[in-house]
Amino acid sequence: MARRKINIQRNLGARTAAPDKPPDAIDQLTSSMATVDIGFEPTEQRVYKVNLDRIFPDSNQPRHLMPSDLRKRLIDKTATPAELVRELLDRATKDDPVALLVLGGKGDEVTTEDDENVEERGLFALANSICEVGLRQPLNVYQIDDPNQPTQTRYRIGEGERRFWAHHILVHQGQDAFKSVRCIIESLPESSEIIYQRQAAENAARVDLPAIARARSMQRIKEQLIVEHNKTSDEKALSQRALQTAIGQQVKIFTGRAVGDRMVRNYLTLLKLSSESQDLAEAGELTEKQLRPIVRLKTDFEQQMMIKEIIAKKWSSRQVAQQVTPSKPTPPVTLQEVAKTTVEQRFEQRIINAAKTVSSLMSLPTENYDMVVNTLASRAKDEKTHEALQALHDALRAILLKADDLVKRQYLELSITVIIPPLTELTQYLPSNKQSVIQSDKLSGAEILAQLIDWHEADVVFSSRMHPFFKELETTADALRAGETLPRPLAQQTDNDEKRYLLKSGGYLYWAHLLLVQRGQMQFKTIMVELETVSSADQF
Repeated sequence: MARRKINIQRNLGARTAAPDKPPDAIDQLTSSMATVDIGFEPTEQRVYKVNLDRIFPDSNQPRHLMPSDLRKRLIDKTATPAELVRELLDRATKDDPVALLVLGGKGDEVTTEDDENVEERGLFALANSICEVGLRQPLNVYQIDDPNQPTQTRYRIGEGERRFWAHHILVHQGQDAFKSVRCIIESLPESSEIIYQRQAAENAARVDLPAIARARSMQRIKEQLIVEHNKTSDEKALSQRALQTAIGQQVKIFTGRAVGDRMVRNYLTLLKLSSESQDLAEAGELTEKQLRPIVRLKTDFEQQMMIKEIIAKKWSSRQVAQQVTPSKPTPPVTLQEVAKTTVEQRFEQRIINAAKTVSSLMSLPTENYDMVVNTLASRAKDEKTHEALQALHDALRAILLKADDLVKRQYLELSITVIIPPLTELTQYLPSNKQSVIQSDKLSGAEILAQLIDWHEADVVFSSRMHPFFKELETTADALRAGETLPRPLAQQTDNDEKRYLLKSGGYLYWAHLLLVQRGQMQFKTIMVELETVSSADQF
């Protein structure tokens, strides 16, 4: 029976039955297979199980799954892949953001995810999928010789690094069945450029490839183009624009989609980010548009803080741009900017000019405006002008006399706790999402200042926006400590609460008093104000 099976395997597809003997069932089956078009043919590739500790990632792969410092240890051969996985899991338990993003969860637990979403969920979900349904796509590896260990064959990953690390996670969890992984083994090409082209083609074709990985792939294409140009041409070096155009054409070969030189330049600019920022951006799978404004931030700390904000709050590229470069408020339109095409607009202009004139006159001492108006009246050549100037004189005097009767000022020393926090100095710098917090009626001035300081220390973007406020605040506080004479704030008692006061001026002085009290200088708990009281019986 065994010999018959061997003969069937050797002669698969051949008719072996003798003419004078009717074929049995097995012969009929093999005979039919010989005439069926099965649509494929065997190749030289074979799938083998390879020990996991014999396989190593390609250090030149544009996509980096491990953080840069762990990759360096692997390249320098100061740590094994198994040791790096343990370190990555340990970082995740300490809430390291890159480790959590790479793994797709916290701690050691494997999350349960659908296989289609594995790419989005991290290595934990991929490991869980492999554990449940097996490895459906083997790794592509190249057989290499290690001069340090000539008796042991090693393998370098061509494609499948995520599956490689997922196996290591399963082994770390005690599942020894995954100490070997199914691989398609190929001979190492004579030219390393063949490997690079394969990786570039694979990466370029991936829609979900993080922008940082795509930028590294373009950078390697750029370096190869420079090498080829230097070998084949005696002309001067290619310009940056020519290089960027050539890179875009190379990407088009792999994807069928052309990439303009400007877009190539945008991608390559991302590589100016620090390795830590690149790790965060790649682990968070941020797009080029999301990262483009980040490059404009001055320090690496600012860049990392912003990247964390983007990932945590899932900001779109437009929201990122608004945070990095907040739009300036549109200045109010003045009448000078409006075309005077209607009677109403011309009348409004005359009213404004008159208001400016009256305001200017009222700012003068009484004897001065008296002299100016009387002099003009004496020079008037017609009765109407004379009457108009006299009417203006009488109106100004009436206004000033009425104001003197209405407003009575006194100086009063108030506790800073009874003053309603002035927000005018803050709202011009605060982003809208923080204005709503500050404007809450439940917060005292001390609580508002403490919140501002917390944001100032934790959020570098906020700190940059609020720099003018804090600079003026510190200057005023220094002046107070030095005993300098400063203008007294103008305060007004509220109608609905006799113990509360509004500041009509001197907001920075109020915040400076609060700041000094928070720093333990309790002599600044009170503030001297000029109290304005309005007589309700004499109001207009």
